[in-house]
Amino acid sequence: MPLLHPAFLTAATPARLAELVPDALLDDGQRTLPMGALTALTSRLATARELWRPLVRHDPTGRWYTRLVLSGVVEVWLIGWTPGQSTPVHDHGGALGAMTVVDGTLAEEGYSPEWSPTFQRWHPTGRTLGFPAHHIHQVSGAGGGPATSIHAYSPPGLPMRLAPEPSAGQAGPDRSTGPDALVRAVDRGPAVAAGAMMVS
Repeated sequence: MPLLHPAFLTAATPARLAELVPDALLDDGQRTLPMGALTALTSRLATARELWRPLVRHDPTGRWYTRLVLSGVVEVWLIGWTPGQSTPVHDHGGALGAMTVVDGTLAEEGYSPEWSPTFQRWHPTGRTLGFPAHHIHQVSGAGGGPATSIHAYSPPGLPMRLAPEPSAGQAGPDRSTGPDALVRAVDRGPAVAAGAMMVS
């Protein structure tokens, strides 16, 4: 059974909800949505400030997040960041993803499959991007104030891999975590990760 954040059920009319999260995205079947459907979803939800804005928190002690949608085909997260807060370096377990920055600025550092840095870019308010199943990155709050973003992943619930921690000159063991333990979370040049799609 699909799950929607209670704010969606109490503050949105059925027609508005169907516009933002079409029935096809609330399917319990297990399939992977195309990247374009994910970027369209985060972009649409970004316009629904009346639904998510009252939920957002910016906690200086750690990233704040809440799940907005969970179905058999997609999960959507709302994340609040303060400057300097970041995810660990991680992949998305083979899921496709999308992110729209709805307030503030986020920094993203991309990594190779060998966990080496490959690019750095900044994502200002209004930027939407999609990323392929093999995408590895670290995302952090940047700029002088808080940031807020909406993230979507398909298929949902895949365990993420975190970058190994070096120990005495050796790479540490591969660590995995479930999706609830770690939220899936201005170009400074032409660098875009292989397969990533910049939408706006």
